[in-house]
Amino acid sequence: MDSSSKNRILILEDDEAIGNALKEILSRAGHQVYLAARPDEANTILSTQNNLDFLFCDCLLPQMTGLDFIKQARNNYPNARFKVVLMSGIYTDKQFIQEATQSTQAIAFLKKPFEMEQVLKLVKKEEAPKREESSSARKLLYQMFANPTVTSRQKRKVIESIEEVSGFDLPFLYSLLVETKSSGYLNIYNADGSVSGISFCNGNIVGVDVDDKTTFLGEMLIQSGYATPKDVQNALRDKNNRRIGNYLIQNNQLSPHAFDLILMEQMNIRLVRTIVDQKIRVNFASAEVEMSNPSIDADTLSYYLHDWIASKISLNWLKSLYVMWSGNVIVKSPTFRDDHPALTMSLIKTLEGLPLKLNNQMTLSQLLDVKGYSEIAVYKAIHFLLTKGLVVFAQRAAFANPQEQLKVLKKIWAELDGKNGYEITSYMETAAGGASMEAALAEFLTMLGDQPQDAASEAFAVWSKIKRTAEDAVTASQDSNKIDQYRQATQKSEAEAKLRATTLMEEVKKQLQYNQYAKALETLAEIARLNPQTQQLHLYSSWAKLGAVDPAKKQFVLKEVELELVQVPPDERYDTLFPFVVGLFNKIKGDVVAARKSFEKSVALDPSFIPARREISLLTAANKKQDVFNMDLKQVVSGFFKKR
Repeated sequence: MDSSSKNRILILEDDEAIGNALKEILSRAGHQVYLAARPDEANTILSTQNNLDFLFCDCLLPQMTGLDFIKQARNNYPNARFKVVLMSGIYTDKQFIQEATQSTQAIAFLKKPFEMEQVLKLVKKEEAPKREESSSARKLLYQMFANPTVTSRQKRKVIESIEEVSGFDLPFLYSLLVETKSSGYLNIYNADGSVSGISFCNGNIVGVDVDDKTTFLGEMLIQSGYATPKDVQNALRDKNNRRIGNYLIQNNQLSPHAFDLILMEQMNIRLVRTIVDQKIRVNFASAEVEMSNPSIDADTLSYYLHDWIASKISLNWLKSLYVMWSGNVIVKSPTFRDDHPALTMSLIKTLEGLPLKLNNQMTLSQLLDVKGYSEIAVYKAIHFLLTKGLVVFAQRAAFANPQEQLKVLKKIWAELDGKNGYEITSYMETAAGGASMEAALAEFLTMLGDQPQDAASEAFAVWSKIKRTAEDAVTASQDSNKIDQYRQATQKSEAEAKLRATTLMEEVKKQLQYNQYAKALETLAEIARLNPQTQQLHLYSSWAKLGAVDPAKKQFVLKEVELELVQVPPDERYDTLFPFVVGLFNKIKGDVVAARKSFEKSVALDPSFIPARREISLLTAANKKQDVFNMDLKQVVSGFFKKR
């Protein structure tokens, strides 16, 4: 083994037999190994060896716990970059392992006794291609979009090396962990100090531990039709304080299978809460995790993945991510098949004929120009298909002519115009997958195409303007004071926009209560401009569009609303508003039976919600009127002469 592939490893283990066995197996593999039986001995080694690669640490030690030692070591040696592997034969319950790996950011937890093969796998270094050496782990993550032959082992190595990502990267990470049949804990550290932990067992999600403990159980049981509002109320008033599911199952009001489905949906809602528009830190700790139910398998995850991408990931973030790929040809991967379930999902169906268009070697830019295709649907559908590995990016297509280049340049300028230096560099960083700013700039400039030859042309002017703006932003990013000013200005502007959007949403609610649909649509357009992630924006937009529907444009509006409803996050589907809007949608479609059911669910969730009660009354009145017209003439006449 050459020196470049050796690791420097410290083992802190008070069991002499295990410590010596570990040292021997790792030394034989060519690694430089230090062994300590007590924390003070380990501290002596750490004080002289500041470039350790790994620390194998037992959880139960003399003098202090292994977890306390690791925290102390990180404080005492802040520049140390060692990876932690925890070991224990006593503390092996699921909650302890998850909390221990979260608090120490360990990459693995080994339950004693463990196989030495596990140890060797953890410390094995793999050679990376030269061109990838300077790339960030996040960039390697998205390079998979252009590599249909990447192996499960390579995917795992990328996952293990990732430290900082966007919350919007999490759906892809979850998908990869399930696809590679991983076992262990993905720990997520948010900027506000909150920590979430997702447990995986052989490619199944078996646990979701997040700060937000909202259950939605009662609402989910009512919406799904598995329980009546009365049953749920009785369960909540149970004197024996049984959990709602246990109460209903023991009273034969709910089947265990149905409750498992509800608990899976609860896991989905908690997972969706982790997908946020901010930078987060993550680490994946390999560990043996017991299989448990309910769990989310690969097939179920596909549906959740579709919903997360449709409802949580913002259009602006996707535009930034795909600016580098917009000119690349999209092709079907070896795993693509015409009967794949993913192709039946709403985002794909919204884009009529998309699977056929993928045969035509089209670029993302060309798909965005297809008549009748929504920009939001194109970006989100392609992101979903790429995340599922059904399509990949092939070579970059050259501009066919100067007019095509100008069209692309104008789109890019529209994204940059009006942004400050911090916003522009953030945009480029997302596109470059977190590479250095110089590398991001170089990549960004390549996708502009060659400098147009005609110096008097509009294309030359726009090309030069974009290049100058990008270079100025990168130069500004070297000035920490300037970039701090930009960042603070951006954060202040975003906070003000969100506050204004929230205030306007209160106006929308009043406008809709008084059937002022046109005015509500104007206000909603302003809210979408200020903050597209405003809570319940898609639901209120759907309500306004359905209320203002012109019979001549009914089909167009229904298609628009269908896309709006796809973008409603799972955690917004369990209050009274969602079934009410679905009821309006079904009513306009002409499905009166489905509309009534939805309005009744809305009232069941909130009996005081007047719009839903009003709709039920209108349907009842219309039904009675219909009954009169359908009656036999003899019945109608005799009705007039019945004794009062």
